[in-house]
Amino acid sequence: MFEAFVLAHIPRDILEGLFVVAIGGMLVSVIRKVASGEMKANSCPQCHRPTSSAYPFCRHCGASLVSSDSSRNRSTR
Repeated sequence: MFEAFVLAHIPRDILEGLFVVAIGGMLVSVIRKVASGEMKANSCPQCHRPTSSAYPFCRHCGASLVSSDSSRNRSTR
């Protein structure tokens, strides 16, 4: 009976292992890109704290974030 219990969990354990490998690979990829300078965090030009480029104002100090270099995903029409 114990052998059947162990054998029933092998597919689940393999799937969990694949999830760990996939998530670990994504984390290693992001860390390499940040370390090489290929990817950098957006920061507020006034308070220099990290902020999202999706909003027009910094949530920390309220400074305007709309500029030509930080609005790369917005349309120019």
